[in-house]
Formats: sequence, structure tokens, C-alpha cells
Amino acid sequence: MANLSTDHQLTALEKQLLNNATALVPYLQKFGRLIDEERHIPEEVIQKVSDAGLFKLGTPKKYGGHEVSIRAMVEIISEVAKGNGSVGWVVQIINGNNYTASLSFPSQVLDSLFSQEEEVRFCSVLAARKAVVKKVDGGYWVEEGFWGFGSGSKHATHALLNLNEVKSMQESGNLGMTLAIVPMSEVTIVDDWYTMSLKGSASNSLELKNVFIPDQYVVTQDTEQISSLSAELKGRDRYRPYVQLITSITTGISAILGLARGAVEYFVEKAPLKGITMTVHTSQAAVGHIQYKVGLAAMKVESAHLHISRAIDHMERHVQNAEIFSLKELAQLQTDMTYAAMLCWEAVDMLMAESGGSVIADSNRLSQIFRDIRGGSNHALTTASTGLELYGRVLLGLPPQHGMTLAYVSSLRTTTGAEANS
Repeated sequence: MANLSTDHQLTALEKQLLNNATALVPYLQKFGRLIDEERHIPEEVIQKVSDAGLFKLGTPKKYGGHEVSIRAMVEIISEVAKGNGSVGWVVQIINGNNYTASLSFPSQVLDSLFSQEEEVRFCSVLAARKAVVKKVDGGYWVEEGFWGFGSGSKHATHALLNLNEVKSMQESGNLGMTLAIVPMSEVTIVDDWYTMSLKGSASNSLELKNVFIPDQYVVTQDTEQISSLSAELKGRDRYRPYVQLITSITTGISAILGLARGAVEYFVEKAPLKGITMTVHTSQAAVGHIQYKVGLAAMKVESAHLHISRAIDHMERHVQNAEIFSLKELAQLQTDMTYAAMLCWEAVDMLMAESGGSVIADSNRLSQIFRDIRGGSNHALTTASTGLELYGRVLLGLPPQHGMTLAYVSSLRTTTGAEANS
């Protein structure tokens, strides 16, 4: 399926990386059943993805990465997800986290991290289920901590963990994050990822016990982000004040878009060769209501892509002009992601309903897409009901309920004394 004319917006390097991802699609599709059965991605697949340069999309160029645009990251990762949802999800998470880490931590920390010979890959969990943390001389002592879900943790070198507990954040209303970098050698991966969806992402829980984290490896994502906003910032540094909002775009929607694109392509490929049981129809492609459903499904996916593109356009405009988001703009950007996820899910669900009884087999590719996109669409950053409630509340003049929105507005008030304009 065409990417709605985004090709002209990519650099030559980004186009090459997109081609690398496209070339991997048939290879990844062959591993679909094995990935689900084994509940992880084989190392040979991880190596293929690495050799194609697809774990360095969000890594700065100064550290040997590709530093692609947000738009290119979405397009490239969605292509990977057409090959396999779990692989697409892990590639998405690692790149999004590498991007977040590189924008959040000081250069001396990044110099130390990326100077190692091994390819740096971050997994993350942005809220702790349990965290007993004490501030001590020179850093933080984590007596006990438990985080779920750590997508990509089996293939990560470091974890990016929020040291704040979900419950305490909700009760206090302070939704800013305290992010800590922890080497995976200090992390225990708890084998508890038994699911119907994205089985190979191995999104297991992560556990820390009696671990010291030096001060330089901990940052607080609150007032320092907005207060650093300035037209004088250059290049990649311009994105630093917007890092929490960028997370909304780079974590979740890319793989969902790719899964939906893959579903439409698969159905279109099979429809001419597949009849409809208990009817005289020997080809689905010749049946009117199937034609209608394919057209509607394709339009839903393309509409989702337009919402994602709008969000990226708004982000890029604000970054280049060093502008603060108004509350309505903020809500719209986050809702674009969740609404796009809903459209993608609806498209796949519609095609699933027209695929007959054989589609329930685990080995059926559309069945795997259906399971994977359902789980992906339930991610906290892509849940449609949460996003639509946010947008509705803001349009009705009510305060937002969304954690990221509240954290951004709180930061704005604290650092500038201003209110976000509606």
C-alpha cells in the first residue's frame, strides 16, 4: 500500500533504510509461527534487523546512529511490522527509547553509554508498579522495584525506568517522570509474558533489588523540559523540550499502522483465490460486499496515516518555531495517535470478519495480525477511549485527565507562570 506521498519527505538515507525494512518483510513473515510458539524473537532475526541498521534509527549520528526524522521512523518501523508484529513492536520500542534517552540525558552520560562496542538498545517502562527508592549520596538506592511491561528487554543492553510508582503518581497528581538508566546486567527479567498478542515481544516484567544508580544516570522530566525551550537551540537539541510528546508518536502507533497495512495487503492478495463457503462465489474479489469492505478498510488505514502525519506536522512546526503547545493542540496530537490506532484496529477486525472459518487457525497470518494489533491498540499511549475522552474534555472546557497532558501543563505553569491557551 502506498505511504500517501511521504516518500518525497524522506532523505536518501531514510529511503534506503525504508528499502532495507521492505526487503526484510518476506523473511520476517516466515518466522511468524515460530516467534509466537517460542515467545521470543530468534537471535538470527535480531541480527538481520541489526545488520539492516534498523536498531539505530533513533540513535544520534555522532554515536554511529542514523538520527532519522520522526516521520521516517514511523514509516520504516511500520514496514517492519508488516513482516511481523512482535518484531515491529520491539524495533519500535528500542528506537523510541534510544531517541528518548538521547534527548533526556546530558552529553557526558551519552558519551559514556554509546562508546561501548556493543550496539546500545534501550527497553523501558514508564511507571513502576512498585518502587522502594531512597536518595543517597551520589545517587539513588533501589531497595526493591517492579516494572511491567518491558518490551524488547531480552534484546536490550539498558533499561530506561521511571522510578515513580503508578499509584503514588495518581494520588499526588504529580505525573512527571524520574527516568533512570540501568544496565540490563543489573535487571532481573521476570518470565511472565504469557499472552494472546505480541507474544514474541517478550514484554516481561523487570525487577531490581538493592541496585545503586548514580545521579548522572537519573533525570526528572518536568520543569527542565519546558524551561529549556528556546529559539536559539539548534539541530537535534530543538526537540529536547518536547521529548515527552515525541514519545506519544514514537512509541506504539508505528507497529499498529504496519500491522493494518499488512492486513489489507494480505487480504487483497488472497481474495481472488478464495471462495465463500455455502455460496456459489468462487472468488471473494468478485463479490460486491467484499469490495466494499476492502475499500472501507483501506480508507480507514489511510485515514489513520493522515492523522499520524498531521500530528508529526504539528510537532515539527512547534519544534522549528520553538513554540509551546496550546492545551487543545496538545490534546489533538495525543488523540490523533489513539484515534489512528482505533481506525487500524477497526480495519483489521472488518477483514477478519470476512475471512471465513479458516482464519481462526494460529498459523493464519491474518489471525496473527488480528491478535497482535488488538494488544498493540490496548497500549496506554494508543487506547482510543483515553484519547477521545481527553479531546472531548478539552473541547468542553474541562481539565484534562491524561497523564502526559497534565505533566506538560504542570511544567508550563511551574516554569513560565503561564497557562496553556485553549
